[in-house]
Amino acid sequence: MTSQSTGSPRSGSGPAISAVGLPAHYILLAFRWAVSNSRFLYLLAAVLVGGSFLISFHTDAWHWFQRSGALLVSIGALLSTRRAMGLMLDSLINGSDLAQQVQGEQIVTSEAGELRTCVCGFLLVAMGTFIWAYGDLLGCLFPSQLSCLV
Repeated sequence: MTSQSTGSPRSGSGPAISAVGLPAHYILLAFRWAVSNSRFLYLLAAVLVGGSFLISFHTDAWHWFQRSGALLVSIGALLSTRRAMGLMLDSLINGSDLAQQVQGEQIVTSEAGELRTCVCGFLLVAMGTFIWAYGDLLGCLFPSQLSCLV
């Protein structure tokens, strides 16, 4: 009988081993990068919505476009709360106390870039909710969708 990893943290390796075989520390670092990089999140939103629109247009299966609305809502929520998410992820990655980190961090909400990102996040949440609710009905606007008339 060989000894196998039980998922418990190894000494000096950070958090427990994740399901994909990478240390959770690296997954948190990647997620921290994605949350702090608003351009990446804007690009991801555009690719997901645009790609699902093209797939839906070519296959006449508009549920793919509708589902992209849920992903857009998630990206918008990340954009709107990325400052707080960044603080939380930093505390998880560094093993520091979140309360001390928040007290030490001077949070300025009047920065133009942060305010713009937060507003764009709320707009993505609104657009995503609309797509999520009515995205499948968009197919009715195209002449190839005769099933909407029945």
